[in-house]
Amino acid sequence: MDLLVYSHWYTEVQWVKWARSARDEIPAGKTTMLVEAHWRVLKRIHLHHHNRPRTDYLVFIMISRQCRRLILSFNQKVAERRVVPSWENEFRAEWRKLNDLQIDDDRNELYQVDVERWVCSCPYFIHNRFLLCKHLVNGGHGYGNSVGLLQPRRYLITRKQAPPYIQLIHVQQRYEQKYICEG
Repeated sequence: MDLLVYSHWYTEVQWVKWARSARDEIPAGKTTMLVEAHWRVLKRIHLHHHNRPRTDYLVFIMISRQCRRLILSFNQKVAERRVVPSWENEFRAEWRKLNDLQIDDDRNELYQVDVERWVCSCPYFIHNRFLLCKHLVNGGHGYGNSVGLLQPRRYLITRKQAPPYIQLIHVQQRYEQKYICEG
């Protein structure tokens, strides 16, 4: 059996199909991880008295209770911005620190900065957790208040797997599309 698997799946052609290294993007989450987390919530919150629930009852619980809970949680956290993610405070602190740094005029021409795609060729950008550097922060003067600082809950900070890696969306721009359908 091992020889069969080795001879058919460990070839160069098959490697691209199943290997994790064949992805161009940074994976945000694995499918089984998300399904297991969802099932754990269902078992601990809604099905703690039912060892093996029937399928119709399970679907009823998922639609009537869990979906309602998820929609309410989404509207509070994302749409109304009542709760900000834990990394957002650290992002704003890093932005504040980089905003205070001065940029040398002659060194600014050394690096290629593209604020639209949110990329910079400086070494700090590559090693930074949030893909920030002083060139991008000072180049993106349209963000923040009058001194360039990001205010809490004014911007929705989205991180992506492909350029632009960071997008700052002003809350007033997305006010009309704030809530998802609850029907």
